[in-house]
Amino acid sequence: MSAHATVTAIEQEAAAFCRRRFRDQAEYLEAKDSHCKRIAALVRQLRPQLGTVEKRSFGTSGTSTKGVPFTVARRGRSKPARAA
Repeated sequence: MSAHATVTAIEQEAAAFCRRRFRDQAEYLEAKDSHCKRIAALVRQLRPQLGTVEKRSFGTSGTSTKGVPFTVARRGRSKPARAA
């Protein structure tokens, strides 16, 4: 399944859960548990498809998970070479 297909499946699962009507609280809790498990499974499928490992994403605190400080610097634009 592609990333777009996985996201579509998550949207469909959420919409189906919102449309569902329940008779009592026990039925609601069972449906909620199974819904959460299906969403978690789809998200686990989606992570590798996105290609970004969670630990390598940009942080805002300036400290990595191992306690090593880091900074994220924005590169300046390189000027294009002038034609003579």
